[in-house]
Amino acid sequence: MKKVYQNMFALFTAGIIAAMPCYSVAALSQDETVYAKLQTSGEARSIAVTKHLINDAKEAQLQDISVLENIENLNGSESFAMVDGQVVWTANGKDIYYRGTTTKELPVQLEISYFLNGEAKTPDEMLGQEGKVEIRLHYINKARVGDMYVPFVAAIATTLDETQVSNVVVSNGKSTSNGRKIAVAAVATPGLYESLGLEELKGSDTVTVNYETKKFELNDIYTIITPKLIDNDDLKTFAELDQLYDKMNTLSYSSQQLVAGANELATGSKELQTAVNGIAQKLEVPALMIGEDKLTEIKATAKLAAEQQVEAQRPTITATIKRQVEGNAILSNALKLPATEMCQADLGLNCSAAAIQQYVAKLMAGVEQELVESSMNLAKMTAGQTAVQTAETVALGIIDTMQKSLAPLVKNSLASLTAGVNKLAAGANELSTGMAKFDREGIQPLNNLVNGKIRTTAHQLENLTKLADEYDNYAGIAEGAKGTTKFVLMIEGKKAN
Repeated sequence: MKKVYQNMFALFTAGIIAAMPCYSVAALSQDETVYAKLQTSGEARSIAVTKHLINDAKEAQLQDISVLENIENLNGSESFAMVDGQVVWTANGKDIYYRGTTTKELPVQLEISYFLNGEAKTPDEMLGQEGKVEIRLHYINKARVGDMYVPFVAAIATTLDETQVSNVVVSNGKSTSNGRKIAVAAVATPGLYESLGLEELKGSDTVTVNYETKKFELNDIYTIITPKLIDNDDLKTFAELDQLYDKMNTLSYSSQQLVAGANELATGSKELQTAVNGIAQKLEVPALMIGEDKLTEIKATAKLAAEQQVEAQRPTITATIKRQVEGNAILSNALKLPATEMCQADLGLNCSAAAIQQYVAKLMAGVEQELVESSMNLAKMTAGQTAVQTAETVALGIIDTMQKSLAPLVKNSLASLTAGVNKLAAGANELSTGMAKFDREGIQPLNNLVNGKIRTTAHQLENLTKLADEYDNYAGIAEGAKGTTKFVLMIEGKKAN
């Protein structure tokens, strides 16, 4: 959507309204522009169509199918005749530029509402008035094919007198000032929400312009409509998505295998815990023979030493995580959407693919740093807890060895083993629970999203792209010819007396 908006806005700033690029092919092709003058309510007042018949083959005659009336040659003296409903031009090897009128319904219609201080009014009633203005342009797509609509993109442009207005707010667009005039540009995509069903697209068929005025006047409002959703260069994205679906399936399967492995580890650890605890219950555990303060000091020293050893491994851990993150294509692709949103929020129209990639790199670096810190904290916590427990066990073991016989020492060692086995069982159970939760709440929802909503939406986008390519005329086209069509809608302004 952002890319479409940028293309349309560039079109306006360049002042190109009627001129659009056409292509040269060996067969007959045409470039059609529909000009519609609208009433302030949005209803069509008059419709004129210009056609450029591209005679690359230098034919002596060109045949065209057209619903137009009042046909006239715009760029030469070549004549035409109506033969069996066809317009037959004596082209003499030249291109033909001609114009005509029609009352045929437009594929995209416009409903405009005007409000002054929250009250619905007509532009005539608002002329010269002061207050808060809202102009609401609602575009209705009439070109439905099955359950989908031809993906028309409507680019809207108008200007406001900066000496008379302030606090301009535009939905689905933006405003730019040069100190005298405020240029307003916006984009609407009527029918796209209904075709794709994405909540993010709700309201994309409507543009509202709000501002405060000292003296209301209605300036000309232009809309350029083209059946173009994405560029042909972007079609390769669909092929890349096919690879993503396969990789997501692999990730889902691998995650389920990890869950199964963690469950087996938890079961085995539980069996070992039961056996060791059965032996330990038959032995008398010696009482604690060391003061609490000293034991606390020993545990604190052991904990600090363990954490320092972990910290010494930071470079190795960092390098390992860096390689894993940089080689994770799925993570990189997943970060493109938030990177695009960040880039658009920061750079607006200057958000190029290279700029987006820089944001992806920043997000990747953030993920890398977060993983490093999380890994370090987890390693320190685990090492510290293990060191504390080990230090306590060893301290008690030394005291018992010094004061008691070998039997109590064996009992103490068995107690240490029991504690270790219990910790292993608890850790294995926690791992099993965590892996199951990670798979249930992380991997599987992601797999459902990628192979569900994303896959469905991508398929719908492919169908919309085909519909856009197939919409090649409004007023008619010769059989076998190729065509491009655009619509220019204009609402004439009204000035206060």
